[in-house]
Amino acid sequence: MNSETKFDKLTADEEAHLRLWASATPAQRLAWLEEAQRIAYQSGALQQSRNKTRE
Repeated sequence: MNSETKFDKLTADEEAHLRLWASATPAQRLAWLEEAQRIAYQSGALQQSRNKTRE
């Protein structure tokens, strides 16, 4: 009996996306994270921390 389900393997598109993400440099990953945070703040999904120090 085959116990494998359709969720046991990635689709070709998912695998390509994972390979692309894994090949990103730390600087590229940080840039992506900063952009995601900027979008989240602008949309209201995140709020600025009250404990954040001002420079």
